Amino acid sequence: MGRARWLAEKQAEVAGLGDLAFPEIVPSRRDFTQFVATQKQGLALVPRLQRANPDTGAAWPALDVVGFAARCDEADTAAIAVRTAAEFGMGVADLDAVRAAVSAPLLRDDLCLHRLQIYQARLRGADAVVLPAAELGAPALRDLAAVAASMHMASVVEVGTDAALATALDLPTACIGLSAAGPDGYADRSAVRGLAAQVPPRRTVLLLSEVAALDDLLELGGMIDAAVVGDALLAAADPAAAIGAFLARAG
Repeated sequence: MGRARWLAEKQAEVAGLGDLAFPEIVPSRRDFTQFVATQKQGLALVPRLQRANPDTGAAWPALDVVGFAARCDEADTAAIAVRTAAEFGMGVADLDAVRAAVSAPLLRDDLCLHRLQIYQARLRGADAVVLPAAELGAPALRDLAAVAASMHMASVVEVGTDAALATALDLPTACIGLSAAGPDGYADRSAVRGLAAQVPPRRTVLLLSEVAALDDLLELGGMIDAAVVGDALLAAADPAAAIGAFLARAG
C-alpha cells in the first residue's frame, strides 16, 4: 500500500475538519488498555474491520461490517478495530455503525495526525486511537496522547523502528503498536520479536501488522498482549468459531 497516499488522505481530512464545530464530548467509559492487556499471559484478539487490504492485495468488497462486528463481539474478543480510511474501503461512518452494534471497546484503526481527528474519533464512539510515531515525532506524540487521555481514550503508538519505539516508551501510559511488515504485507515476525524484546514487561503491546494465519501469532506468545487481525478472520467462514478455537490453542 502507498503509505504516502494514506497520509495524504489523512492530511486532507484534517483540513476538512478545521471549520467543524464539535459539541461537548462525552469521555470514553470503556478502558481499551484494560481489555487488551494480558500481562503476556495469553494472547487477546482484536478483529480488524476493513473491506480491502492494499498491503496484501486481499479484498472483501461485500463485507457486512456491522454483521461481522456483531459476530466478533459475541466471541471472546478484547476489542474491535475499525479502519476509517478510503484506502481500506472504509470511512468514519463505519465507526458510527459499529459503535451502535457492539459493546466492545473500539480502536480507530487509522493514522491520527491531529487533535481534531481524535475528537472526531471519540464523537464517533472510538475508545482508542493510533498515533504514528514516525510521522509525528516526540512533541506531537505527547500532545496528542494528552488530548486522547483527556477523553479517557487510549493511545496506541505505532512503531516500526528502534528509534520510534524509544519515543513511544517515553509515554508511560501509551500502548505500543508494533508495525513491521514484510514484502508480502504480512508481519515480519523476526522484526516484531526484535522490537517486542525491547519493551518493558509491564507495557501493553499490540501487533498491528497483519498475519496470514492466526497460528502465526503463537510464536509471539509472551511478547505481545494482543494482535489486531483482519485478513485471517475476514477469510474465515465463521469468525467467532475461529476466534474461540485460536484462544483455546493460545491458552
